[in-house]
Amino acid sequence: MTKAPKHTRSKPAKAWRLLAVLAVAGLLAAACASDANDGAVDEPSLSTLGPAVTSGTADGAGDDPADGAGADTSSAGTEPGDDQPPQASSASDNSSGVDGSADDAVDDAAAGAGGAVPAGAVGAAALRQFGECDAVLGYVQEHAAAAVGPWGLDEDGFGGEMFEQAAATADDAAIDGLVPQPGIDYSTSNVQESGIDEPDTVKTDGRRMVVANENRVHVVDVTGAEPALIASVQLDEQWVSSLLLHGDRVLVFASKWDVIVPFAEPADIEPDIEPDIEIDIQPGPGSGPTTVIVEIDLSGATPTVARQLEIEGNYIGARMIDGVVRVATTSRPTAIRWAVPQSGDTAAQERATAANREAIADTTIDDWLPRFVLSDASGTAVDGGRLVGCDRIWIPPHHGGTGTLSVTTIDIAADGLAGPMDAVSIMSDASTIYASPDHLYVTTSRWHDWRISPAGPQDDSAVETEIHMFDTTGRAASSYVGSATVRGVVLNQYSMSEHDGHLRIATTTTPAWWTWRDDASSTASESLVTVFAVGDDGLAEVGQVDGLGVDERIFAVRYLGDIAAVVTFRQVDPLYLLDLSDPAAPVVRGELKITGYSAYLHPLGDDLLLGVGQEATDEGFTTGTQVSLFDIADPDRPQRIAQWTAPGGHSHVEFNAHAFLHWQPSDLVVLPLNQYPFDDSSDEPPFLGAVALGTAQRDLTERARFSHADAPQRRCRESREILIRPDGSEESGPWERYCWFDNDWQAQVTASAVVGDRLYLVSNEALESISLESLERVALLAWER
Repeated sequence: MTKAPKHTRSKPAKAWRLLAVLAVAGLLAAACASDANDGAVDEPSLSTLGPAVTSGTADGAGDDPADGAGADTSSAGTEPGDDQPPQASSASDNSSGVDGSADDAVDDAAAGAGGAVPAGAVGAAALRQFGECDAVLGYVQEHAAAAVGPWGLDEDGFGGEMFEQAAATADDAAIDGLVPQPGIDYSTSNVQESGIDEPDTVKTDGRRMVVANENRVHVVDVTGAEPALIASVQLDEQWVSSLLLHGDRVLVFASKWDVIVPFAEPADIEPDIEPDIEIDIQPGPGSGPTTVIVEIDLSGATPTVARQLEIEGNYIGARMIDGVVRVATTSRPTAIRWAVPQSGDTAAQERATAANREAIADTTIDDWLPRFVLSDASGTAVDGGRLVGCDRIWIPPHHGGTGTLSVTTIDIAADGLAGPMDAVSIMSDASTIYASPDHLYVTTSRWHDWRISPAGPQDDSAVETEIHMFDTTGRAASSYVGSATVRGVVLNQYSMSEHDGHLRIATTTTPAWWTWRDDASSTASESLVTVFAVGDDGLAEVGQVDGLGVDERIFAVRYLGDIAAVVTFRQVDPLYLLDLSDPAAPVVRGELKITGYSAYLHPLGDDLLLGVGQEATDEGFTTGTQVSLFDIADPDRPQRIAQWTAPGGHSHVEFNAHAFLHWQPSDLVVLPLNQYPFDDSSDEPPFLGAVALGTAQRDLTERARFSHADAPQRRCRESREILIRPDGSEESGPWERYCWFDNDWQAQVTASAVVGDRLYLVSNEALESISLESLERVALLAWER
């Protein structure tokens, strides 16, 4: 059941007052030696460093400290009004007598401005910047020592963040119709924002198709009647996830488990402890997740690997605008040798914890920051070291754990991986990225420390999303602009949208996995949409509508200009339509309740919205794939005008929007589909493949099914139970028969694309070419395995 939304509120004046608090709570920075002299200066104590005020962006952060660019020492002489953003006072004007940790500096400065910043307040996530490496090291050592336990740093439980062809000749040829045009001659990846490309498993320029397949990249000629394999590039010990294509360059995003050691082994750190205490020292340096970016050159007759960039940490995502790629990764320290107790008694654990604090005290800055290695075509390392300079590191006011989020800028259109590379980092984890034409947004989710509060937060305000905004205009390096905080957690990138100078973000106050909170004492979950004004100084909350889907959570979001479509679900699916035309007063216009839910929403034009998800019973039990077509011409009265279901079905589109294809010229929607019979003993085999649905005449019709799998073999097994009588004797029970099908899981269709008059379907087995007119197979190109 759902309840009506509570209310709408507007708070432009309050936003600026709260931003004033953050402006006073300056950033920890110092104008001292450059990285080359990191070891030549004494480490400053965090308890004696005063907050230094910096500008709202990171521009100039990399300037020579000797030029006085390390901090802004100007002071403001005006008092801000309600409609004017406040000016920050300088560090030299600070008379609050700051004494305490880095976090205390923010709290004290806030108190000096007239009061503490309430939890979840506007701007409470504003970042601070360090000017040199000793301050970064001191900060991370202080917080790590407070958090470390007998088994090292338990990051999962510790209270922080969980997480054109550009040449003129090509342009002229395009005008003459000689170069295939995206959206006309071939399909592009299904992306959230027009003009912002996203990595996908399949990319095409209308002449070539590049396919990511396990640890290989296939390059296929699709200009002929049948697809022809040009070459396959093998990437050993790497798992390819996705790729980007720009001109004759391909950037492949892969991952592996490895140790990044650029040119030299890191220091072998071992705590100086008494030899007779009962602890073991774990070996180090340790391996960890590594993001691998491979550049493939397509300009020659045979595709070749040109360069390879390895970045320490997990790959979060990437976006490309006009050949400039921003890559988000998140890393954890892996080279520290942790002590672990040999027994479970308290004394052994305390000794191990003390040894781990010593290990932390002996670390250097390179033990905490991510590293990189750049290799040439032969695999020889040509560059490497620390990914980010200490003058490009920012920290949130709340300790975010020892993880580091990094955004790396690569100009693939210019020199690819051979050109300049810039990175900016936040001392925090990352969960979701969203890109608009001018900004990259990275969210982090913040929880309480469960070791301190095992029952978890007692109110939903403790579960927050912090939004960090970076300026990505032009081809220059990304620079931090500002941050904000909102209640709840985001579902995915589609939860965010920037439109007409405002960021809109949809959140649910409790995460999907928080099922144990379903009790009378817990606060009911709800969803909300918050609107922030985007300015040169950051983000300021201007409006919010809450109370959506009480006791439910968000399953899908799509922004359509001034309209937001939000799907929540628990037993039934309320589709909400929100009017965001007045950012200060967002309001719910209409609501439609149907069984099941949509996990992905896609606009079809002409006021039509298509949803892909699951049908469900009245009690909320899912029954199979459901595709719904909604008429949203009247936001006050949305209607479902068509429905298609596949009982027992599931589609990759439910969790991967790139698997969805809408080809408007043919009124065709294509989605992967795996369908299983409800009864395991049924003679009906499962279906692994894809389905094509027609959308003409405002209807949904199944036009064809495609599969790369051979007919599955049905196998059966019989067994009988042995019954034991009360006297101990045995008796044979009835025979039972169990049957199943041997499925070829490699044949699951994962992606689709259109080139000319052909529809292409991709699986780990093959690339299939299909006539768009007849929807019958033309050719099947099997991958060599």
